[in-house]
Amino acid sequence: AVFPQTVLLVSGGHTQVVEVKSLNEMKTVASTMDDSFGESFDKVAKMMGLAYPGGPVIEKLAKEGDPKRYGFTIPLQQKKAFAFSYSGIKNAVRLAVEEGSEADYADIAASFQEVATEHLIRKIKKYLVDHPPKNFAIVGGASANLYLRDKVEAMLAPYGATLYLADLKYCSDNAAMIFAIGNRRPTIVLSALSGEGKQKWSLDLPAGDRPFSGSACLASA
Repeated sequence: AVFPQTVLLVSGGHTQVVEVKSLNEMKTVASTMDDSFGESFDKVAKMMGLAYPGGPVIEKLAKEGDPKRYGFTIPLQQKKAFAFSYSGIKNAVRLAVEEGSEADYADIAASFQEVATEHLIRKIKKYLVDHPPKNFAIVGGASANLYLRDKVEAMLAPYGATLYLADLKYCSDNAAMIFAIGNRRPTIVLSALSGEGKQKWSLDLPAGDRPFSGSACLASA
C-alpha cells in the first residue's frame, strides 16, 4: 500500500473516512451517526422483499430505474459536521415502498442509490478542500458498488489523486481483517467468548502502537 491514504470505508457495519499515515497510524475523521452505507442498502432490499445482501441487488435494480423520480432528501445538508447519516433516507424509502408497488421498485432503488451516494460525495468534497488527497482508497464490502466507484473517481479528478480499489472478488466479508484485529487485540476474542463482544471497533491506531499483522483493510494497486 502507498501512504498516506485517505480511506473511505463503506460496509454493512461502517461508514468512515480514515486518514492512514502508515499501517501503524490511523485516525478516523468521520463516521456515521446511525446506519451505515452498506446497512442501508441491505435494509432497503429487505423492505422490498429482495435478497440479502442488498447491495448488489439494489445496484442491479437501480440500473433499470429513474434516479430523479423520488426526491429523497440528502441528509445533513445544513450541518457543518463531517459525519454521515442514513436513517432518514431509510425511512423515506420505507414510505415510498409502502405507498407504491413492485412496479415502482426500480425507480425507488435508483433514487435511493443516487441520494445515498451523493450524501457521501458532498460531505467528502467539503473535507477535501482543506485536506487535498494524494492517495485515496475505497474499502469494505460496499466498495463493490460501481456507481459509488465512478462518483468517487469523478470527485478526485480535480486533485489528480490516485484512486486505489480492491478487486471485486475481495469486496466481501473480510476474514483476513478480522484475523488481523483479533491477533492484534486478543481481548476482543475473549470478550466475544464471554458474550461481551462489540459489533464495531475503532480503527484509530496511535503512532507506535502494534501494527496489524496484515493489510486487509487497505486497498492496493
